[in-house]
Amino acid sequence: MGAALKIRTSLYNNKMSNVEAAFRNLHQDLLDGCKAGDQRAQFQIYKLYYKAMYNTSLRIVNDSMEAEDIMQESFLSAFEKIDTYSGTVSFGAWLKKIVINRSLDSLSRRKGIFEDIDQHTGLRDERM
Repeated sequence: MGAALKIRTSLYNNKMSNVEAAFRNLHQDLLDGCKAGDQRAQFQIYKLYYKAMYNTSLRIVNDSMEAEDIMQESFLSAFEKIDTYSGTVSFGAWLKKIVINRSLDSLSRRKGIFEDIDQHTGLRDERM
C-alpha cells in the first residue's frame, strides 16, 4: 500500500469515527435529562421521534388509532425504563424495537379475538 493511500485510509477512518461519535452523542444531553426525569427533555425526545415511531407501528398494525396508542405507550415505557438504555445502539433504534414489539403484541392479541367459525364442529344456529 502506498503512503498516499495509507494517509487517505487513516484520514477516512478518523473522519468516520468522529461521525460515529457525534451520532452516538447527538441527543445525549436530552437522554441525560430524561434519565433525570426532566419532562422538557422527554417532550423534546418525543418531538424528535414520534412521527417515525407512529409510522413504524402503523405499517405493522394497519390502524391509525391503534398505532397512535402503541406509539404513546411505547414512549411511556421507554421513559420509565430509560435507565436500561445502554447506549450500545442509537436511542432511535432502541425505541423502535419497543414500538415493533408492542405492535406485534397488539397483532397477536387481535388475532386471538377472531376465530374461524368453521373450525368449531357441533355448533348449531339456535334460530333454527
